[in-house]
Formats: sequence, C-alpha cells, structure tokens
Amino acid sequence: MSKRKKISMWAAAVLLVIGALLLLGSQYVMKATSSTEFCVSCHSMEYPAEEWKASGHFSNTKGIRAECADCHIPHDGIDYVKAKVIALKDVWFTLTNKIPDRATFEERRGELAQRVWDEMKANDSATCRSCHNEDAMIVSEQSDSAQKMHKLAKETNQTCIDCHKGLVHFMPETHAVASVQENVPAQAVQIVDNQPLYASNVSTATLIDGGEARLLPYAELANWKEEDNNFIGTIEGWQQTGAESLIYKELGKRINVAVLNEEAKTHVNVVNTVHDEVTDSDWKQVNVNVSVPKSAVTSNLESLNQYGHNLNQTHCSGCHAAIGADHYTANQWIGVVNSMKDRTSMTANEVRALTIYLQRHAKDMH
Repeated sequence: MSKRKKISMWAAAVLLVIGALLLLGSQYVMKATSSTEFCVSCHSMEYPAEEWKASGHFSNTKGIRAECADCHIPHDGIDYVKAKVIALKDVWFTLTNKIPDRATFEERRGELAQRVWDEMKANDSATCRSCHNEDAMIVSEQSDSAQKMHKLAKETNQTCIDCHKGLVHFMPETHAVASVQENVPAQAVQIVDNQPLYASNVSTATLIDGGEARLLPYAELANWKEEDNNFIGTIEGWQQTGAESLIYKELGKRINVAVLNEEAKTHVNVVNTVHDEVTDSDWKQVNVNVSVPKSAVTSNLESLNQYGHNLNQTHCSGCHAAIGADHYTANQWIGVVNSMKDRTSMTANEVRALTIYLQRHAKDMH
C-alpha cells in the first residue's frame, strides 16, 4: 500500500471519529438540555416550575408525569432541531438577565404564553398528541360537556391548545376587561351631529314624559341633542306583547336594549304591530324619548365591539376555545352564555355586555 493511500485512510478514519464524536456530543447536549433539571435551572423558570408542580401534569391518580420537554419540545424531525435553535434565544435572555424578577415575568407572561400557544396551534398540538391519542379516548366515559366540546372541535378544525390553555401554567392577567366606560369616556370621543351614540355600559336614563329606563350596552340613542350634561334622544326597538317592560333591538330577537319601570311603560310610543310566526306572538315597534348622562354613552362602536371580543377571548377560552359569535343565533346565545357564566369570574354587567355583543354579531344578524 502506498504512503499516500495510507495517509488518506488515516485521514478518513480521523474524520470519521471526529464526526462520530460530534454526533454523540450533539446528541448528549440535545438530551441534556431537554431535561427538566436544565429547564428549571434558569432563574426565570422558577415561577412556571412552581405552577407545574401544583398541576395535574406533575402529580395525578395515574402516576403519569409530563416533563417540560414533553409539552414544549417537538419529539422528532426538523421541528425538534428548530425548537433547539430557537431556544438559544432563551439562554441569551437568561445570561443577560432579561427577566430579573417575578414582577417582570408577570409583565411578560401574556407575550410568552401567546408565543407558545401560537407554536402549538401551528403544529396541531403535536406534543399534546404524543401522549393524548384521540383514537384511544373512550368518549362515552367523558362528561357531557367534554363530549360536546370534542365534537365541536372536530367540526371547527380546532386543536388541543385552542381549548386547553391554563392547564399547567396560570393564565395571563388581562387588562382588556376594564370598563369601556373608563376606556372610552364620552368626553374623549368626538361627538358629531347625527352620528348615533351608544350606551357604553349598564346605565339609567330618564324618560322625558316620566319614569326611568335601564339602558343596556349598545343601546342606540338616535336624533339626539345636547342639553347641559345630558343627551336627549330617542331609543327605538321592539316589544313582545306580554313583556312590555323590555325593549329589544329586533323583531323576534331578544337582544335587550332597555328595561322600563312601571311608569315608563305607560309613555312608550307604539309605531306598528306585527305578528311573528316564529315566536307566535305579536310584536310592537316602539320608541321612547329619554335623557342620558353624557358620561354613559360613546360614539365609538368599535370600542364596544373590542370590549365584547376581549370578554369572549379572556373568559370563555378558560374552558374551551372562544366560539365565534356567528356560531349561534341571537336567541340561542342567551342560553349558551347563561349556562357558562358561573364558570367564569365575570360580573353581572360583563355577562350582559358579552351576551349582547355575541347576539349583535350572531349568525342570524348578518
């Protein structure tokens, strides 16, 4: 064998050994950096680690524990390598002390959570499915609500993370559910003649002819004029015969606009009466003149819609994916929200605002 050939063989052998060492070394590093011990060694991970240890993914009757990597790192393929490369950013954040204390972590919790939710949504909750096999579920032994929501998830192409947020780590606090009245006071909104005004929250209006009306969010004030610290205008809608204390937005659709006291009911102007086949009752088209404090209304309809949307996303997604307003009819939404409201922390006024938002954007309102 020639000297040159021997050198080539030795070089090939050395390269092979180096390649093998690099491969074994990278495998070791990959595995070591996927361990829970490594994950929680970072100062900023102390807080989510505490939440994990208090969850059903840490201890349960079946004795099955989901480690950090089980949920947060894809288990194979290019997605696994991609996750490892992206994780270098987290190491850099730790080295530069980007999250020095719990207060900073809480400030960024929403941003961090949304990033994980987006990733899991994009990969169809692959890490969830590595343990939870839909084909292995005994659906008949699930609760009625779980069966219903799993069926709905299939029909609407949802994935695990759409519904199962907050199982291990606390849900981010939201500031989106502050009162619209606080966020968009009437004084901060440009009031333009002939532009409709809307009740920004539950408020009391005085009828010009006597009595009081409780206006619900979205109640529209038309043909208004300013008078001192009030707006004088007209509330229009429909009343169902036998339920004259309520004014609804549409014929046959129970979208509350106003609740009248006994005296106020006697001052309602009836424009027209129509028999509705669906409800099999007479409905009266009505209007009433009222005086409303300026602080109770807004001209910014978009702010009201955003408020309702935020309530839906924040409170309803705690148990399942937030359902689009156009999934049910206006009248169906009343029962749906009432059946779910006790599972949330919403106030009575927030429940009303959410219900009316969903009703106004229901599938039979387009």
